[in-house]
Amino acid sequence: MNSLELNKMKKKDSAILIALSLAIYFGLMYLRAFSLRWAEIAHSVAFFFLTYWALRKYAPKAGAWRVLLLVFIPWILDIVVRFFTSDNLFSLPITIMPIFAIVTATLFYHYRKIWLLVACCFLWLFGVTEGHNQWMEWVKFHDAQVPGACLASYEVCDSIHSFKLSELPKEYIVLDVWSSTCGVCIHEMPEVQALHDKYKDNEHVEISTLMVFVRQGETVEQGYGILEKRGCNMPVYGIDRKSQLLKDCRIEGFPRVLILDKNRNVIFNGSLQFAERKLKELI
Repeated sequence: MNSLELNKMKKKDSAILIALSLAIYFGLMYLRAFSLRWAEIAHSVAFFFLTYWALRKYAPKAGAWRVLLLVFIPWILDIVVRFFTSDNLFSLPITIMPIFAIVTATLFYHYRKIWLLVACCFLWLFGVTEGHNQWMEWVKFHDAQVPGACLASYEVCDSIHSFKLSELPKEYIVLDVWSSTCGVCIHEMPEVQALHDKYKDNEHVEISTLMVFVRQGETVEQGYGILEKRGCNMPVYGIDRKSQLLKDCRIEGFPRVLILDKNRNVIFNGSLQFAERKLKELI
């Protein structure tokens, strides 16, 4: 085989590898609309096997660096696009974890050590589970943390209730902040109810919901009706969408969970999942 034929073969191999890499990347992209985590997992697994297969097939004749460059083409484009988009932090794990999978496949190809593969797999599993959760929590709520925010003097005044938050007897108050227009909020209500049921007999904790009236003429009675349809029976307090509480806690979207201490300082401002973790630390 002459050098010209060899070069043609390499160009054909390159085209095949680029096509496979782009096909997998764009073929799995639709998962992002359903679940960022599953898109992250699917891309990672697919590119791990693609990289290992490509290195075994093409690296001996084309070189490992060239093979990796071709496999990386979609992710190079992804990084470039991410640089110019506003949600680059929110979905960053979808880029990082598949790249980690590519690196893992490369290390395993070169060293063929099972312990290395197992170690990298454990790191990857941590990344797509706990690491993913921690990252999403930080991206969504890091701007909401307001050191020293105190809601003791804030008054809840709706068609049923009239009191100051400082008057509530329990040491810790958990408020699930939601609105009737938030589908995610209503979908999560059974989980909030489960948390309420877990702590309903605890003398230190009260789990309640705080309905934000975003529609004209909404009432707390309507809020109770929404919860009842979901099989929930938690307390519902109501506040107006222009409430100072929302401004003080930097709440611009829902759902949001607040935990107040005995002085009604905000000691947690984030998601339901991490609120549960915080309660376990406190109680």
